[in-house]
This record gives sequence, C-alpha cells and structure tokens, in this order.
Amino acid sequence: MNIFTRHSLLTLSLILVFQIHSSVIFSQKITVENKAAQEVKDYTLEIPVAGLNLSFGHYTATVNGQIVPVEIIKKTDGNDYAVIPVDKIGAKGKIDVSLQKGFASAYPKRTYAELSHKIGGHFEGHKYVGGYSWVKPNYITLPGSFRDHSYYIKYEGPGWESDKVAFRFYLDNRNAIDVFAKKTAGIVLPAVGVDGFDNYHNMADWGMDNLKVGKALGLGSIAVWDGEKAVRVEKKDSVTCLIAADGKVRSQVKTIYYGWDANGKKSDLTSLISIDAGSRASHMALSIDGEIDNIATGIIKSKNAELIVGKQAKGKWSYIATFGKQSLNNDMQGLVVFFPVDKVKEITEDALNHVVVLDAKDGFAEYYFMPTWELDNDPVATKEKLLECIDEVLLRLNNPLAYTIKKK
Repeated sequence: MNIFTRHSLLTLSLILVFQIHSSVIFSQKITVENKAAQEVKDYTLEIPVAGLNLSFGHYTATVNGQIVPVEIIKKTDGNDYAVIPVDKIGAKGKIDVSLQKGFASAYPKRTYAELSHKIGGHFEGHKYVGGYSWVKPNYITLPGSFRDHSYYIKYEGPGWESDKVAFRFYLDNRNAIDVFAKKTAGIVLPAVGVDGFDNYHNMADWGMDNLKVGKALGLGSIAVWDGEKAVRVEKKDSVTCLIAADGKVRSQVKTIYYGWDANGKKSDLTSLISIDAGSRASHMALSIDGEIDNIATGIIKSKNAELIVGKQAKGKWSYIATFGKQSLNNDMQGLVVFFPVDKVKEITEDALNHVVVLDAKDGFAEYYFMPTWELDNDPVATKEKLLECIDEVLLRLNNPLAYTIKKK
C-alpha cells in the first residue's frame, strides 16, 4: 500500500468517524403540546429554523417512537421553517420530540408535486404539435398570452398531491384549480396524463378528474372581485411556475404572475400552494406587490349541491362548503374553502360561484381548499362525514400545537 492510498483511507476514516460522532452528539429536544380538548391527528409542525440549532446536513425527528423526516421549506415571508409530521397527540396532551442528524429512509413518500411538458415537437399557433416524450423540469416561464388546450404541459399545469387527494391548476389564461380524486393512498400523478389529455376524465384504478371547472373558480382558484363577479388571473404579462418542494411530508407549487391586470391595476402576484402528508386540504398563500385589495376565491356552483356556511363566532378560521352529487362521476362530492375570519370582507356569489372576498391591503392573503369524495380511499359519502372532516381541519387551524425548544 503506497502513501497516497494510506492517506486516502485515513481521510475517509476520519470523515466517517466525524459523521457518526456528529450524529450521535447532536440532539435538539422539543416539547409539543396540544391545548385542545380533542386528539389531533396528522399534524404538520412548523418551527422557524432560526430558533433551532441546526448545522448543515439532513435531519430526522423521533415522534411517538417513530423516526420521521425533518424537511426545510421556505414560506412567503422569506424565512426557512422545519416541518415535522406528528401522527397524533392526545387531548390536552404533551409529547417530547427529538431532532437528530440522519435520514428517515423507511418513512414513505406521502406528498408529491410536478410540472412536466412535451419535447420533440413544435408550436403551430398556440398548439404544440408532435413530440415523443415528456420531461419534468419542474420549472417553466410562459408569456401572458399562453392559452388553454395548447397540448404542451402534462394535464395542462402543475400537479400536487398528498396521500388523500390530488390537484392541478391550469397554467394558462384560465388559472383555475381542478381536483383529481384518488381511490388510493399511493402517489399517482407521475402516471396521470402521460397517455393523453383526456383519459384522466375517465375512471381509472387510481381515481379520476372529477370536477368540471369551465369558466368558474373550480375549487380555491385565485381571483379578484370586481363588485359583481370573481375574475380569475386571466390577464398578465408573463408567468413563472416552479416546484418549490417535493418532499415526503410537504410539497409546494410556487407561481409568480408578472403584471397581473386586476380591475385595471397591475401588480405582481406570488402564489405558494402547499400540501401536507395526511391532509386533504391545500394551503394557498398569496403575496401581492401592488394595490390589489379585493382578492377573491370560492367554489363552483352546482344545482345538485347544498351550500353550507360555517359559523364565525369562534376561532380564527371558518369556511364555506358545498355537498351533493356534483362530481363528474355523478356521486357525492364535498368542496370546502377555509378562510381567516378577520380578513373576510364579504361572502357573496356570482352567476357561477360561491365567493369569499378577502382583505389584502397588507399585501398578503391566505386560505385553504379541500375536496372530499364518496369513492376516496377514506370515503366521504354523507354530509355528516363531510362535517367531521371540516371539524378536523378547523381543529388544527384554530388550535395550533404549541412547542417549546429545550435549551441545552
């Protein structure tokens, strides 16, 4: 063995010893408390990274005896957060969580996001012709004139999912959110839309696209209220969309609409959509660089669905929902939008939608949107079951888990 080989082996040994040693000596202790009188399940804990003693590397957490991932994400406030899945915590209960370096290799992937488009063809007018395969750059910039049915982007926009449900939105002049209902807890989107632009409207083993959007808001689409109707993000100079996170615990789609013309005022709008493991609901966070105030969202109307308006007397968050035989498969579907009560300017309607108008004078707005389906892997076939699902979300929103970082 020559001197260079001995030196390389010694260096490798020192690196391995350092990695093992550092994983052993590092441990961040956190106490998590549920102050609510009900058990909380499938909660995603967020802790600002600035408050944790984390060096460069990969981390896991021990929660209720299980090794789970610790994922670092960035929110619209520009700060980094550690997200940690908490499977359950009892009513008025406390649990101790420890962070340590390592990989949660055995933990399943429970969320996913993608943005794919065709290659090998070319545009003729607004339509993409030919092409022989798909690529997944998870990033794209398009002109504001990019329009619907261009046959370029897989299922016409970005997609994101949890182990409960999947979504997409149309990355074109429509900018409406659609629902892919799932009959399985597995990740399905990689296989959706690769065999054509219409097949996912038919029932498959995984589920189907079961919401007809048309010119409406679908579920949770971004809009502005013009005093009479909700207008989607239709006119803009350009748009950039990217997959900001594709984790086991949280996945995110970030979209920047440059020069959005809303009620005659132009601004830049940044949308960050997040979905967490174990959740049917997606979170929409909007940052507005301009003077747009009447941000709106809502739910498409259906003659077969009952409107349910949540009580706003207690808690920070409330909701509107519809329930009935309103799916494309002609079965029971629930559609829900959750909103912060103190930001609501008006709950109203137009010809196509039930609408929530939000105050965004501070340049920020947020809401959640959630679908249910009677053929879900966890079926929701009755109004009573829908209300149970709504109460579970409200419990998490109105009673966030408290945490204390233990000092060494």
